Amino acid sequence: MVKTLGKTPDLKAKKATGKARGQYKAREVQPPAHKAILAHPTRMPPLSTLRAFESVVRLQSISLAARELHVTPGAISQQVKALEDDLGVLLLERFGNRFRLTEQALRGRDYLTGGLRLLQQGVERMRYRQPARRMRLTVEPAFASNWLIKRLPRYRALDGAQDVLLDPAKHLVDIARGEADLGIRFGQGRYPGLEAINLFEDEIYPVCSPGYLLLNPLETLEDLKNHHLLRLDWRVTTPWPDWREWLEAAGLIDDDDGIDADHRGQRIPDSTLLLRAAAEGQGIALGQDSLVADMIKDGKLVAPCAPRLKTGFGYYLVFPHGADERPEIKLFKDWIVAEAKAATAPQGDKYSTTGELVVRLR
Repeated sequence: MVKTLGKTPDLKAKKATGKARGQYKAREVQPPAHKAILAHPTRMPPLSTLRAFESVVRLQSISLAARELHVTPGAISQQVKALEDDLGVLLLERFGNRFRLTEQALRGRDYLTGGLRLLQQGVERMRYRQPARRMRLTVEPAFASNWLIKRLPRYRALDGAQDVLLDPAKHLVDIARGEADLGIRFGQGRYPGLEAINLFEDEIYPVCSPGYLLLNPLETLEDLKNHHLLRLDWRVTTPWPDWREWLEAAGLIDDDDGIDADHRGQRIPDSTLLLRAAAEGQGIALGQDSLVADMIKDGKLVAPCAPRLKTGFGYYLVFPHGADERPEIKLFKDWIVAEAKAATAPQGDKYSTTGELVVRLR
C-alpha cells in the first residue's frame, strides 16, 4: 500500500483561501461624510455649525452672528461652510460681503430657530439655581428715575415678587452672559441673543414749566422761533432727532433757518438734567413721552403745543432666550408690560394747554 505523504487537507483552510480569492463579498467602501447623512437620517451635523448658521439666518448678518456667539466673523463663515459640506448643499449664495439664502436654507430656517429655542428653554429648566433673593435689572438712568421708580412699589406688592437691584448703567451690560437678569434698553429693538419686548414707541414734543409759559406765552407754533430752546446733546453717539427735525416736520423752518435751528439754545448732555432744567423754567425742551407724561400729570410740566414726532426708537424689556421660564422673570415681565400698556392708554388731548389741537406728526 502506498502511503500519502504530508498532512490531510484542511477543509477550513480551503474556505479561508476561498475568501481570500474573492469568492465572498468584499467590504463596502464608506461614502463621504456629507452623503452618509442621507443613509443615516438620525445623524445630525455638529451643533456648533447649526447654531452658527441659525444665528446668521436670523440676524441676516455674519458680523452680528459673530457678536452674538462671541466668536470672530471668520469662525462663523467656517462653521457655515462646514455645515454646507456636511449636508452636501449650498446654503448661502455669496456676493462679496453680502449673501442670499438658498432654497435649501429657507426650508430649514424656521425649524432650526424653533428647535434651538426649545433647546435653550430646556436647558434653563434643567439648570440648577439657588433660590434667588433679588433680580438685577440694568436700566437707562433717565427711565429709572422718571418712570420706573414710582411704579416699583406696585410690583413689590405682588405675591412672589423679589427685590429688584437697579443698575442704572449707561454702559452696555452683557445680559446674555449673566451680568444682569434682565434689562430695559433704549434703542430700535435689535439685541442679538436676547428676547426684546417693546414697552414704548418713543415720541417727542415741546414741554416747559407752567411758570415759564406764563412769562413767555406761546400763541402760535411760529413763536417757538423766539423761545430759549433746551436741547439734548447726544448726537455724538446716537442719530437722535433734535429741534431742527421737529421744526422741519412742523413746517416751521426752511433751509435758510437750518443753521440757526442747529445751534440756537442750550445743550444739556443728560435726559434727566434736561427735564429738570425745563421744570425749573429755563426754557422749552423736547421731551420723550414716556419720560414726561408723569411730570405733566403732576403739574411739573406742560406741553404748550400738540404736534409729536416719532423717533423710531423705544424702550425695550430684554432678557436671555428662555429666561422667562423662571417664575420671577415671568412675573416681572408680565407686570411691566401691563404697566406700560396702562401708561400709554389714550386719555384724550391731555397734553395740549393752548386749546389748539394740531395733528400728530408722522
